[in-house]
Amino acid sequence: MKPILLLLMIAPLTFGWGPVGHHTVARIAENNLNPKARAAVRELLGVPMADVAVWADEIRSQRRETGPWHYINIPVDSPRATSATFCPKEGCVSAKITELVATLKTSANRDERVEALKFLIHFVGDMHQPLHSGDKHDRGGNDVKAVFFGEDWNLHSIWDSGLLKHIDTSEDHLLRSLKLSRGKRNRMAQGTVEDWVWEAHDVARDVVYKNVTAQLGDEYLKASAPSVRLQLQRGGVRLAKLLNETLGN
Repeated sequence: MKPILLLLMIAPLTFGWGPVGHHTVARIAENNLNPKARAAVRELLGVPMADVAVWADEIRSQRRETGPWHYINIPVDSPRATSATFCPKEGCVSAKITELVATLKTSANRDERVEALKFLIHFVGDMHQPLHSGDKHDRGGNDVKAVFFGEDWNLHSIWDSGLLKHIDTSEDHLLRSLKLSRGKRNRMAQGTVEDWVWEAHDVARDVVYKNVTAQLGDEYLKASAPSVRLQLQRGGVRLAKLLNETLGN
Protein backbone atom coordinates (compact mmCIF):
# COMPACT_ATOMS: atom_id res chain seq x y z
CA MET A 1 0.00 0.00 0.00
CA LYS A 2 1.31 3.45 -0.90
CA PRO A 3 2.30 5.57 2.13
CA ILE A 4 0.13 8.54 1.07
CA LEU A 5 -2.92 6.31 0.76
CA LEU A 6 -2.24 4.83 4.19
CA LEU A 7 -2.01 8.32 5.63
CA LEU A 8 -5.32 9.29 4.10
CA MET A 9 -7.01 6.16 5.40
CA ILE A 10 -5.94 6.73 9.00
CA ALA A 11 -6.35 10.50 8.93
CA PRO A 12 -8.09 11.77 12.07
CA LEU A 13 -11.27 13.77 12.06
CA THR A 14 -9.40 17.05 12.15
CA PHE A 15 -8.23 16.77 8.56
CA GLY A 16 -10.37 18.83 6.18
CA TRP A 17 -9.78 19.18 2.45
CA GLY A 18 -6.35 18.00 1.37
CA PRO A 19 -3.74 20.52 0.22
CA VAL A 20 -5.48 20.96 -3.16
CA GLY A 21 -8.75 21.95 -1.53
CA HIS A 22 -7.18 24.32 0.98
CA HIS A 23 -4.94 25.91 -1.65
CA THR A 24 -7.96 26.44 -3.89
CA VAL A 25 -10.05 28.09 -1.18
CA ALA A 26 -7.14 30.39 -0.32
CA ARG A 27 -6.49 31.31 -3.94
CA ILE A 28 -10.15 32.07 -4.62
CA ALA A 29 -10.19 34.28 -1.53
CA GLU A 30 -7.00 36.11 -2.45
CA ASN A 31 -8.37 36.81 -5.94
CA ASN A 32 -11.39 38.48 -4.36
CA LEU A 33 -9.73 40.70 -1.77
CA ASN A 34 -10.15 44.43 -2.06
CA PRO A 35 -6.89 46.44 -2.37
CA LYS A 36 -6.67 47.38 1.30
CA ALA A 37 -7.32 43.84 2.52
CA ARG A 38 -4.84 42.43 -0.01
CA ALA A 39 -2.15 44.82 1.21
CA ALA A 40 -2.87 43.96 4.84
CA VAL A 41 -2.69 40.22 4.16
CA ARG A 42 0.60 40.62 2.30
CA GLU A 43 2.04 42.71 5.12
CA LEU A 44 1.08 40.10 7.72
CA LEU A 45 2.01 36.94 5.83
CA GLY A 46 4.73 37.99 3.41
CA VAL A 47 3.70 35.07 1.15
CA PRO A 48 0.59 34.12 -0.86
CA MET A 49 -2.32 32.89 1.23
CA ALA A 50 -2.11 29.43 -0.33
CA ASP A 51 1.39 29.01 1.12
CA VAL A 52 -0.01 28.98 4.66
CA ALA A 53 -3.33 27.26 3.89
CA VAL A 54 -2.35 23.94 5.48
CA TRP A 55 -0.22 25.39 8.30
CA ALA A 56 -2.95 24.68 10.85
CA ASP A 57 -2.75 20.96 10.00
CA GLU A 58 1.03 20.95 10.11
CA ILE A 59 1.21 22.26 13.68
CA ARG A 60 -1.51 20.08 15.22
CA SER A 61 0.85 17.48 16.63
CA GLN A 62 2.73 20.21 18.53
CA ARG A 63 -0.42 22.10 19.55
CA ARG A 64 -2.93 19.42 20.38
CA GLU A 65 -5.37 21.89 21.90
CA THR A 66 -6.10 23.12 18.37
CA GLY A 67 -7.48 19.78 17.18
CA PRO A 68 -11.16 20.39 18.08
CA TRP A 69 -11.04 23.80 16.40
CA HIS A 70 -11.07 22.24 12.92
CA TYR A 71 -14.64 20.90 12.99
CA ILE A 72 -18.03 20.80 14.64
CA ASN A 73 -19.94 17.53 14.95
CA ILE A 74 -23.58 18.34 14.18
CA PRO A 75 -25.57 15.14 13.69
CA VAL A 76 -26.98 15.08 10.17
CA ASP A 77 -30.45 14.30 11.51
CA SER A 78 -30.47 17.40 13.74
CA PRO A 79 -32.83 20.23 12.78
CA ARG A 80 -31.30 23.67 12.64
CA ALA A 81 -30.52 25.14 16.02
CA THR A 82 -27.69 27.32 17.35
CA SER A 83 -24.36 25.75 16.43
CA ALA A 84 -23.10 26.58 19.94
CA THR A 85 -25.33 23.73 21.12
CA PHE A 86 -22.89 21.31 19.49
CA CYS A 87 -19.67 23.17 20.32
CA PRO A 88 -17.71 21.62 23.23
CA LYS A 89 -15.81 23.67 25.78
CA GLU A 90 -12.59 22.95 23.87
CA GLY A 91 -13.95 24.95 20.95
CA CYS A 92 -15.16 24.20 17.42
CA VAL A 93 -14.67 25.55 13.94
CA SER A 94 -17.57 28.02 13.82
CA ALA A 95 -16.75 29.50 17.23
CA LYS A 96 -13.03 29.78 16.43
CA ILE A 97 -13.71 31.56 13.14
CA THR A 98 -15.68 34.20 15.03
CA GLU A 99 -12.90 34.52 17.63
CA LEU A 100 -10.20 34.81 14.97
CA VAL A 101 -12.05 37.57 13.14
CA ALA A 102 -12.30 39.46 16.43
CA THR A 103 -8.57 39.01 17.04
CA LEU A 104 -7.75 40.42 13.61
CA LYS A 105 -10.02 43.39 14.29
CA THR A 106 -8.87 44.24 17.79
CA SER A 107 -5.42 42.86 18.59
CA ALA A 108 -2.45 45.20 18.43
CA ASN A 109 -0.02 42.29 18.73
CA ARG A 110 1.44 41.43 15.34
CA ASP A 111 2.24 37.81 16.20
CA GLU A 112 -1.34 37.25 17.38
CA ARG A 113 -2.70 38.77 14.18
CA VAL A 114 -0.44 36.66 11.95
CA GLU A 115 -1.44 33.48 13.72
CA ALA A 116 -5.12 34.41 13.66
CA LEU A 117 -4.95 35.00 9.91
CA LYS A 118 -3.25 31.68 9.25
CA PHE A 119 -5.80 29.81 11.33
CA LEU A 120 -8.67 31.70 9.70
CA ILE A 121 -7.53 30.83 6.18
CA HIS A 122 -7.53 27.16 7.11
CA PHE A 123 -10.65 26.99 9.27
CA VAL A 124 -12.94 28.67 6.76
CA GLY A 125 -11.85 25.98 4.31
CA ASP A 126 -12.39 23.28 6.93
CA MET A 127 -15.89 24.46 7.76
CA HIS A 128 -16.93 24.13 4.12
CA GLN A 129 -15.78 20.50 3.91
CA PRO A 130 -19.19 18.97 4.70
CA LEU A 131 -17.83 16.28 7.03
CA HIS A 132 -16.38 18.99 9.26
CA SER A 133 -19.90 20.26 9.92
CA GLY A 134 -22.15 17.21 9.52
CA ASP A 135 -21.64 13.93 11.33
CA LYS A 136 -23.42 10.59 11.60
CA HIS A 137 -21.83 9.49 14.89
CA ASP A 138 -18.91 8.14 12.83
CA ARG A 139 -16.18 10.74 13.51
CA GLY A 140 -17.10 12.74 10.45
CA GLY A 141 -17.04 9.72 8.16
CA ASN A 142 -13.70 8.39 9.38
CA ASP A 143 -15.39 5.19 10.55
CA VAL A 144 -17.18 4.62 7.23
CA LYS A 145 -15.01 2.33 5.13
CA ALA A 146 -15.52 2.13 1.38
CA VAL A 147 -13.75 0.95 -1.74
CA PHE A 148 -13.26 4.04 -3.89
CA PHE A 149 -12.23 3.37 -7.50
CA GLY A 150 -10.82 0.03 -6.42
CA GLU A 151 -8.84 1.26 -3.40
CA ASP A 152 -9.61 1.13 0.32
CA TRP A 153 -10.54 4.52 1.76
CA ASN A 154 -12.74 6.01 4.45
CA LEU A 155 -15.49 8.46 3.68
CA HIS A 156 -13.76 11.41 5.31
CA SER A 157 -10.58 11.00 3.27
CA ILE A 158 -12.64 10.58 0.09
CA TRP A 159 -14.07 14.04 0.69
CA ASP A 160 -10.74 15.51 1.79
CA SER A 161 -8.78 14.42 -1.27
CA GLY A 162 -10.20 11.46 -3.18
CA LEU A 163 -12.95 13.27 -5.02
CA LEU A 164 -10.71 16.19 -5.93
CA LYS A 165 -8.14 13.76 -7.29
CA HIS A 166 -10.73 12.58 -9.81
CA ILE A 167 -12.34 15.97 -10.47
CA ASP A 168 -9.16 17.70 -11.63
CA THR A 169 -5.47 16.84 -11.42
CA SER A 170 -4.32 20.45 -11.91
CA GLU A 171 -4.77 23.07 -9.20
CA ASP A 172 -4.51 25.87 -11.76
CA HIS A 173 -7.11 24.32 -14.03
CA LEU A 174 -9.41 23.65 -11.07
CA LEU A 175 -9.11 27.27 -9.96
CA ARG A 176 -9.97 28.56 -13.44
CA SER A 177 -12.98 26.25 -13.65
CA LEU A 178 -14.37 27.66 -10.40
CA LYS A 179 -14.41 31.27 -11.55
CA LEU A 180 -17.67 33.05 -10.73
CA SER A 181 -19.45 36.12 -12.03
CA ARG A 182 -19.63 39.14 -9.74
CA GLY A 183 -23.34 38.54 -9.18
CA LYS A 184 -22.82 34.92 -8.12
CA ARG A 185 -19.96 35.92 -5.81
CA ASN A 186 -22.12 38.56 -4.17
CA ARG A 187 -24.98 36.13 -3.63
CA MET A 188 -22.63 33.45 -2.32
CA ALA A 189 -21.10 35.86 0.19
CA GLN A 190 -24.43 36.50 1.88
CA GLY A 191 -25.17 35.17 5.33
CA THR A 192 -23.19 34.58 8.49
CA VAL A 193 -20.80 31.97 9.84
CA GLU A 194 -23.81 30.39 11.53
CA ASP A 195 -25.63 30.15 8.20
CA TRP A 196 -22.58 28.69 6.47
CA VAL A 197 -21.95 25.92 8.98
CA TRP A 198 -25.55 24.74 8.72
CA GLU A 199 -25.38 24.91 4.95
CA ALA A 200 -22.34 22.61 4.99
CA HIS A 201 -24.18 20.35 7.46
CA ASP A 202 -27.03 20.08 4.96
CA VAL A 203 -24.61 19.08 2.18
CA ALA A 204 -23.34 16.29 4.44
CA ARG A 205 -26.90 15.10 5.00
CA ASP A 206 -28.21 15.48 1.46
CA VAL A 207 -25.16 14.53 -0.60
CA VAL A 208 -22.29 12.96 1.34
CA TYR A 209 -24.20 10.29 3.24
CA LYS A 210 -27.16 9.95 0.92
CA ASN A 211 -25.21 8.32 -1.88
CA VAL A 212 -22.79 6.15 0.13
CA THR A 213 -22.43 2.44 -0.64
CA ALA A 214 -19.62 0.00 0.08
CA GLN A 215 -18.33 0.35 -3.49
CA LEU A 216 -17.89 3.92 -4.72
CA GLY A 217 -16.79 5.11 -8.13
CA ASP A 218 -18.15 7.05 -11.09
CA GLU A 219 -21.72 7.27 -9.82
CA TYR A 220 -20.68 8.70 -6.45
CA LEU A 221 -18.21 11.05 -8.14
CA LYS A 222 -20.93 12.33 -10.46
CA ALA A 223 -23.34 12.86 -7.57
CA SER A 224 -20.75 14.55 -5.33
CA ALA A 225 -18.57 16.63 -7.67
CA PRO A 226 -20.98 19.58 -7.99
CA SER A 227 -21.11 19.92 -4.20
CA VAL A 228 -17.32 19.66 -3.88
CA ARG A 229 -16.91 22.46 -6.41
CA LEU A 230 -19.63 24.56 -4.82
CA GLN A 231 -18.18 24.21 -1.31
CA LEU A 232 -14.74 25.28 -2.54
CA GLN A 233 -16.28 28.33 -4.21
CA ARG A 234 -18.29 29.17 -1.12
CA GLY A 235 -15.26 28.79 1.14
CA GLY A 236 -13.10 31.06 -0.99
CA VAL A 237 -15.71 33.77 -1.52
CA ARG A 238 -16.67 33.81 2.14
CA LEU A 239 -13.09 33.90 3.36
CA ALA A 240 -12.61 36.94 1.13
CA LYS A 241 -15.73 38.52 2.59
CA LEU A 242 -14.46 38.07 6.15
CA LEU A 243 -11.04 39.49 5.30
CA ASN A 244 -12.47 42.41 3.33
CA GLU A 245 -14.73 43.30 6.24
CA THR A 246 -11.99 42.79 8.82
CA LEU A 247 -8.87 44.14 7.10
CA GLY A 248 -10.24 46.06 4.13
CA ASN A 249 -12.33 48.80 5.69
